[in-house]
Amino acid sequence: MSQLDPRAIFALIAAQLPKDLHDHLLIIGSLAAAYHYRDRLPVDTVNTKDADVIVQPAGAIDECKAIATRLLGVGWQRRRGCVPATTSDAVDADQVIRLHPPGSDLYFVELLAFPDDKQQVPRRWIPIELDDGWYALPSFQHLRLVAIGQRTSQEGLRYAAPEMMALSNLLAHPTIGAKRVTEPIEGRRILRSAKDLGRVLALARLADRADVEGWPTIWNAALRSKYADHDVTALGARAGDGIRALLAQREALDDAHFAVNVGLLSGTGVTIDQLRAIAEQLILDALEPLGELTLVTP
Repeated sequence: MSQLDPRAIFALIAAQLPKDLHDHLLIIGSLAAAYHYRDRLPVDTVNTKDADVIVQPAGAIDECKAIATRLLGVGWQRRRGCVPATTSDAVDADQVIRLHPPGSDLYFVELLAFPDDKQQVPRRWIPIELDDGWYALPSFQHLRLVAIGQRTSQEGLRYAAPEMMALSNLLAHPTIGAKRVTEPIEGRRILRSAKDLGRVLALARLADRADVEGWPTIWNAALRSKYADHDVTALGARAGDGIRALLAQREALDDAHFAVNVGLLSGTGVTIDQLRAIAEQLILDALEPLGELTLVTP
């Protein structure tokens, strides 16, 4: 991981990605969050090396292939470890498409597929064939929410709204689980759920409290637009389960604390007790109100 200025990385991506591709791409993750809150970060950089990019719209698999082929054709390189499988039924995390721009490994982009509203499994591996073999496009069920409220950077790149990234992470991790991140963060392989739930807490910390208090209304509308009516109440009721589980498990909270302090909240010196307080406030301000809103028949 590297300390990178989110403004500079957005400018580089805008310059190094062919301009006609910009409308097909949506930046998510810590880079998108750092860019959105760039004027509120205690330091001018974010600790990351990857730019998670979703190819829009949902089901645009041919477009994903065309974009990957186009980038490779203009000199982008596969990141070390990005190797193809020989058959379409053998793809997994090792075949995710990770590319860095010509002549630089300062950052890399990772391509994801936009899930459609019918996807029921948490994650799908969609096979995609390039010239040298088969690769995988991960499609995460709840990232359908980042279709809503997209922002546009000063450089003309689209990025996901913080509140939508927060809700998608909350729904993706109703429990802590045992899965750890694939690549160590500062030498530490933390729990994946703690990393993502920690990002939710970092977003709540960086946002104005009035904004967070407005999230339930936005979330309720988003759930009703992207999920069947019978799912909305259940999703609203369990959206806070992961945060509550995080508070109940010291190891997970320690991992979340570590993740935010090397990530979005780097330089704030936030303590584990302060992080716990942020979580408890988020439950009161946003998660409990969301549960109440989704109980109401529209």
